[in-house]
This record gives sequence, C-alpha cells and structure tokens, in this order.
Amino acid sequence: MFKDHFIHLFKYNDWATRQTAESIMNLKKKNRKSEKLLSHIISAQKIWLNRILDKGIVTDPWQILTQEESTSQSPPLTAAWINLLEGLKEKDFERRIDYKNLKGEKFSNTIKDIIVHVINHSTYHRAQIAQLIKQSGGEPAKTDYILYQRMFQSN
Repeated sequence: MFKDHFIHLFKYNDWATRQTAESIMNLKKKNRKSEKLLSHIISAQKIWLNRILDKGIVTDPWQILTQEESTSQSPPLTAAWINLLEGLKEKDFERRIDYKNLKGEKFSNTIKDIIVHVINHSTYHRAQIAQLIKQSGGEPAKTDYILYQRMFQSN
C-alpha cells in the first residue's frame, strides 16, 4: 500500500521539480534565489536518501547548483528513491532511522515519515519559487498534484 503510493508521489515530485526548473529557465533575468531554492530541494532529497541508506554522506543543504544541474540531477535522484522503495516490504516503512541533523543532534524517524517530509519539503520550496518567479515577471510552473493526475492517470 505505502510502496506504490510513495513511488507515485516521487514520480509526481520529479515532474513538478522539472516543471519548476523550466519556469526558472524561462525568466528573462536570472533569479538566483529561485535557483538556490531549487538546489536546496535536490540537496535535501540527497541528504534524506543517504540517511535512510546509512551512507554517512553529508551534503550541504544549501549547495548551489545551476538550474541545469538541478534539472539533470532530479531524474536519477528520483530513480534512486524509487529503487529504495521497490526494495522495501510494507513493514519496512515503519522502521526507524537514527540520524544526526546538520547541528549534530540525534533524531529518529520512521522511513514513512521521512518520505512524507521529503515530498512536503519539496512542495513547500516549489511554492516559494513560484512566488519568486511571479515577482520577477515570469510565469510560475503549474505543479498542482491534481493537474499531474489529470495529465498522467490512466483511464
């Protein structure tokens, strides 16, 4: 139940992130803050994936990637998340992951809660980017989940 739903959400998340990147690219004048937020979305997804995989790889959550780098990194990152999800059994979604935040504080959350956080975190920052795009005179990406469903659901 969780597995298929979360795989679907990561596919949506990738689509929405790429739509957002395109709206940044279409701006007449570069908007560095929107590029920084897009980079942050990608970096945060890497951080959480590495925590679940217990890789111990620390990525700067505010590492600056170009819009092109963010766009090119989103599909393989999504594939890595989907690969992880496909290997999980339903009971694994309740498994707790112990990790340290960037301040070195220890926390523990379930895989399920981490996944929900990653998706919501991306949505939150895409909304900030949409606001910046509009303020810069551009056209914000239309990334509503229901729009994605209308476009890609099988009848």
